[in-house]
Amino acid sequence: MNDTPDRSTTWADALRRPWTALCAAAAVVLGPAAHTASALMQANAAPLRHAPSPHRRL
Repeated sequence: MNDTPDRSTTWADALRRPWTALCAAAAVVLGPAAHTASALMQANAAPLRHAPSPHRRL
């Protein structure tokens, strides 16, 4: 007899667990949010560029 479980049964069992679905949903939501936060932190750390004011009179 074979004591090792079938691979497809193991994956099917894992996908039925609520924690698996919760972690997958968190990865989908938090992954892009973390990337966006990192990009915003880099942009805020950059030196300011002084652009001419559009309301300045000549």
